[in-house]
Amino acid sequence: MRPVGITSNWISGSNQDGEFKFYPMDKKKTDPVRTVGYILEAVLVIALGTIFSRLPKSIAGHFGFFAGALLFRFDQRDRKWAYHNLDIMFKDRPLLQFEKDRIVRALFINIAKLAFEYLQLGKLRAKTLPEFLQAENHQAVDEALGEKKGVLVITAHFGNWEYLGVLGSQLGYHVTTVLKRQHNPYTDRWLTKIREEKGGVKCFYHGRGLNHRIGVHLKQNGILALLADQRYISSSLIAPFFGVSSITAAGPAKLHLWYESPIVFAFSIKQPDGRFLLQFDGPYHFAGSGDHRRDCVNIMTFINKKYEAVIRKYPEQWLSLLTPRWQGVISKNVALTKDGESGNTATDF
Repeated sequence: MRPVGITSNWISGSNQDGEFKFYPMDKKKTDPVRTVGYILEAVLVIALGTIFSRLPKSIAGHFGFFAGALLFRFDQRDRKWAYHNLDIMFKDRPLLQFEKDRIVRALFINIAKLAFEYLQLGKLRAKTLPEFLQAENHQAVDEALGEKKGVLVITAHFGNWEYLGVLGSQLGYHVTTVLKRQHNPYTDRWLTKIREEKGGVKCFYHGRGLNHRIGVHLKQNGILALLADQRYISSSLIAPFFGVSSITAAGPAKLHLWYESPIVFAFSIKQPDGRFLLQFDGPYHFAGSGDHRRDCVNIMTFINKKYEAVIRKYPEQWLSLLTPRWQGVISKNVALTKDGESGNTATDF
């Protein structure tokens, strides 16, 4: 049997008997000097994070504004990727340089503010939620949960996606997401603790047993939040994104086909008053045709279209704009073959 794998956020494959398994990512060995460096970094970061978490919301916002403005000025590498990506996204109506500058500067400021908002997740409680967010059509999640097959909530590195987990926790949902471990294990544990205890989202790490935990969670009618808007170099799936053939995560499509869990889209959109509008759309279902790869391409193309609609409207809120989203694509005008491959891409299927 050919190997199959979820390639949105984790490494996977099948053995010779066709049994699907997740394979653990290699743990990086650290030397004593690097370990000491990680500890010192964690002490500094956690100390500053604790201070910033206690600042009033307005003051934290001012810190974020100035930090973002500095990042825009000095982070030339990421700024270059943002300009390149904007040229692709708006190729039908090219942006002027001052328009790109305005978008990218606003994005850096939003990213810096997001960091402070993350540290202050503990301030979001039932009584204070209206100060931070408002929800629109969250009943879509309830409708999907009514099917008793678990729910795949598809979101993106957009706005403040962490607030989606906070809202789910306040509504009594059991929300889980999948994470990669950071290089520094001490700051990694600290940040994960914030997400789980303050944000109300259970975190599954890459590694052995992940497939089992995801399956159990969905079969218990849990919610799995997935972010599939970035480039995944381990994926061989090619799907159009802003009219350009792009390396695309296949995980959401595969999970939907395997577990028949309905798909609900959720986006956290920053409003002029500083609050976030959490919009939900769905549930959506896709029937398998027997051609698994083609089904995955069709589902991920649909997901990419949903991404395009919200990103095109609010490009300054898409954090992945600073990443090489289209790097590695053979040609900007590659035509997809019948099975969704681009011809010369290495396959992990």
